[in-house]
Amino acid sequence: MQRFGPYVQDLKMPDTALSRLLKSFKTAQHDYKINTELFGSLDPVKVAKELDLERAGAAKGSENRPSQSSQIPDEVESQISERIDAARVKANEIAENQIQTYSDRIANLDFEGHFSELRKVGPLVINEIQIETQKSLNEMNVRRKKYLDIENEYKHFRSVNGLENRTAKLSSPAQNFIRVLLLILMVTVETVLNGSFLAKNNAAGILGGSLDAFTFAFINIGFSVLLTIFVIKQIIRPGVAFKVIGLCGVAAWLCVILVINLGLAHFREASGSFLDGAGDQVVQRLLERPFNLEELKSWVLFGVGTLFAAITLADVITFSDIFPGYTKVQEKWDSEQNEYKSEFEDLLENITSIKENYHDSLKKISDDLTIRQQELDKIIAGKNRLIALYLSNNEQLQRAADVLFSAYFESNKSKRTEPHPKRYDMHYKVNPLKLSLGDNFSSADTKKIKKKIAEAKKLLDDQISDVLAEVSQAISQLRNLDELNITHSGT
Repeated sequence: MQRFGPYVQDLKMPDTALSRLLKSFKTAQHDYKINTELFGSLDPVKVAKELDLERAGAAKGSENRPSQSSQIPDEVESQISERIDAARVKANEIAENQIQTYSDRIANLDFEGHFSELRKVGPLVINEIQIETQKSLNEMNVRRKKYLDIENEYKHFRSVNGLENRTAKLSSPAQNFIRVLLLILMVTVETVLNGSFLAKNNAAGILGGSLDAFTFAFINIGFSVLLTIFVIKQIIRPGVAFKVIGLCGVAAWLCVILVINLGLAHFREASGSFLDGAGDQVVQRLLERPFNLEELKSWVLFGVGTLFAAITLADVITFSDIFPGYTKVQEKWDSEQNEYKSEFEDLLENITSIKENYHDSLKKISDDLTIRQQELDKIIAGKNRLIALYLSNNEQLQRAADVLFSAYFESNKSKRTEPHPKRYDMHYKVNPLKLSLGDNFSSADTKKIKKKIAEAKKLLDDQISDVLAEVSQAISQLRNLDELNITHSGT
């Protein structure tokens, strides 16, 4: 359907609010698995060897250092603390970087922004469908006017000529081709057959005879065709005048065909060609003794010519409907109906396709919302796992600190002769550095998001229903238009 093509194509998937929203939902998914070795571990045995804690503790203990009253950690204790603090700061930096990544991914989900767009897309889609539907209806109304004009023309022709009870006889292209071929074949056969007969008295021989034969055959067949189409078939029309014309045509055909074919037969028996004055002889013989032919071949010429003229008459009469002009009117009406129905069905199919496209697209957005929710759950789970691993790493640092300080203190105490400082009996506390969790989603926040997603899906379902209802209304309007045509056609 050419005339509706351009805007139908625009309807299918243009740069609309819906298409833009669809693009925004194409968010890449990520792997939120956390490597348990992310923070590494502090090996207390290795550190103890590097700092040589046992030797250092024994050496200082043999000198009763630090004194019992010492309240400031010595250089060995400070080295242990520095190792623990360095590992703690490094873990904090790694955790902060990971948390920032999670926060960015949560922000990229942009739930609020998409919820806002979702509330807009339904009305925009409906408005787009309404605009395009109206274009379709306007086009079909214009097309319908042409349809009705041709229908009225068809009905008027049938009514005036009393043809309401039957349709026109139509021939297929193959049948018409065969009928035209038959006419050509008859002209050819008559030319060849008569040419050999007429060569007898023609100075130019077979060539001259064939030329004369073709002339007679063309007149014989051509006259029958023209007289049948324009005169004889008028006998079918209502009214005395038309019937008189038709009957006169039949009489004229009989007379002319007899004259032509008798003239051809006499021409064969005359000497020479038309250029040699044989025509005068033929006219004289026709006037004096028209049926007095001397040779059998002359009668064959007459019979063949008359037979072919009769066949031509029958061929032309059956070429189309016997009522003059009825076939042409019928073909015009049938063609218009077919074109109108084809355009209507194409338009209906395109609108249905629009409905399916929008339905599928809105369903995809609903599915993408579910995926987006699942991604949020993965992000939060990954973030929580990260924090758990961070705290677990701090516990490992605490254990390492306990081992390192214990190794130094016990070695020191084993060599002392004086009491050790009170801090040797105290527990060294490794506190994790506080994390700046950014846009931290609590369980309450997650529930709120999930509630909004559920509301968005409900909104999408409502929008799908509204869009489908709008398209159904458009289809109904088009069908009503078609029903009007059917009703009109049946009146």
